[in-house]
Amino acid sequence: MSAGGSADGAAAGAVSSTMLLALGIVGGLICIYLAGFLGDFGSVVAGIGAVLAIVWGADAIRRVASYGLGTGVPSIGYMSLSVGVISSLAGISLATILKMTILGPVAALVIAVIIGAIIAIVATKIVGMKIPIMLQCTIEIAGAACLSILAFSVAIAGSFEMMAIYKHVVASGFIAVLFILCTMAIQHPFNACLGPNEDQVRTLKCAASTGFLSMTLVGLLSSISGGLGWFIVTVVGLIGWVISFRAFVQASCNDAASTRWAGLWPKVEE
Repeated sequence: MSAGGSADGAAAGAVSSTMLLALGIVGGLICIYLAGFLGDFGSVVAGIGAVLAIVWGADAIRRVASYGLGTGVPSIGYMSLSVGVISSLAGISLATILKMTILGPVAALVIAVIIGAIIAIVATKIVGMKIPIMLQCTIEIAGAACLSILAFSVAIAGSFEMMAIYKHVVASGFIAVLFILCTMAIQHPFNACLGPNEDQVRTLKCAASTGFLSMTLVGLLSSISGGLGWFIVTVVGLIGWVISFRAFVQASCNDAASTRWAGLWPKVEE
């Protein structure tokens, strides 16, 4: 057991994992699709979709890591984000080949789910990891990784069409930056809050702050595509980060124990 507690005990939270899954998938996809029709504001909507996916992924990390994988959070995080990069590009490429661009985001999510399932089956059946929710959580983290990568790519490129993303995200090298940003945004919250007093709501507040901070940086990256979209993304991301990080700090202060004696000699006896 990790410091986070047992998976069916401390991992249970006030917010339903099913609701977070629906929020990440439905909210993420809707934001990605809407982005292409809203002009400069489309990038902001895409960025918010990425934040929703990041919060979903952070909760999935929390649930699987509560089985004792506290030290394995970076491993499953980087692995799943690798799946996210591959599946997002494969999905929009497949849609382009089939001349059905509109199916790109959905195809990317389906590919992520399939690859995530294969990885989980190998981990449980061949490697021998005895984690009952490994399959479900690996699929969820891979899906969240895919949607967050794709949404941020759309925020930069202004479209989920393959050529636009290739020009503004892949050829520019920003895809590597998105890989690192989304990995840290998804895996950091549980690592930051890990401990006997870990609380789901506080962890999700941290996830929201990492998501909005990543959105702020993506806004700066999207300045290459011109227009005012990048400025709006940066400002909204910054405001979201200030609000969510303040909420996280406040929650941490509320949950912290008061230290009355640190074990040091009193000054009068020095």
